[in-house]
Amino acid sequence: MRGLCRILVLGVLGLVLLRPTAAQPQTDTTLTWRSYSRTGTVQVQVYPGPPDDEEEHTIVLRELAENEGPSTVDDLQYLADLVGRQLGIDPTRAYWVLHWGGFSFRGADPDADKALFLRATFNRTQSNTLSSPYWSVISETDVRELTDRRWRE
Repeated sequence: MRGLCRILVLGVLGLVLLRPTAAQPQTDTTLTWRSYSRTGTVQVQVYPGPPDDEEEHTIVLRELAENEGPSTVDDLQYLADLVGRQLGIDPTRAYWVLHWGGFSFRGADPDADKALFLRATFNRTQSNTLSSPYWSVISETDVRELTDRRWRE
């Protein structure tokens, strides 16, 4: 009986410790970059891509109110290359999600429910540089799918 209790306790403990942290991105950091005379700031969150998909990662770029530089839309091609080099991710093997919400505007409620999501993907040109992004507007439900259900807002 005592041995069975130990096995049960160890089994439960193992399940608790090995349980995936569903709401956690693999990387969550703030990135700054210099664009001409202004410095931009963006929050970068890296999630695993959807299962059974060729894109290995989903990278969420949150446009922050304190960004004094260009919009993430304006510099996305550069940001994708920069994030890719810094994190060892091929930008063409990732979904790029640009996210705006209350946190994106000075004086707005940072917890406001309204949000805008744009998805971008890239290819390589013949000279091996990143192509211009291919854009689509997506929903928060789409973001959950793209992040293997790890997205929580």
